[in-house]
Amino acid sequence: MTRGIPTAFAAPMLKGRLVSGGEYIYVWPSAEGHDMGQSVQPLFKSVPEAVQKDERLYEYLALVDAIRLGNQREVGLAGERLSERLLEK
Repeated sequence: MTRGIPTAFAAPMLKGRLVSGGEYIYVWPSAEGHDMGQSVQPLFKSVPEAVQKDERLYEYLALVDAIRLGNQREVGLAGERLSERLLEK
């Protein structure tokens, strides 16, 4: 457990759209974060800092984490959402 920035199903833009069966949220470890949760290693060390500056990047990386960490249903929903977002103009 650590303090950090919510990712996957707990990210603000995904809250309520994707539901995890676990009781703990996933977070990228960060001293700037305000939420407690289970630590998830980000794809790159700079992710926690970068997502605070770019909301679209935050959504994309949170969706990727939902795919990495979710069960079959959650992976499907996150994959569809990511495809929709990437195909938008």
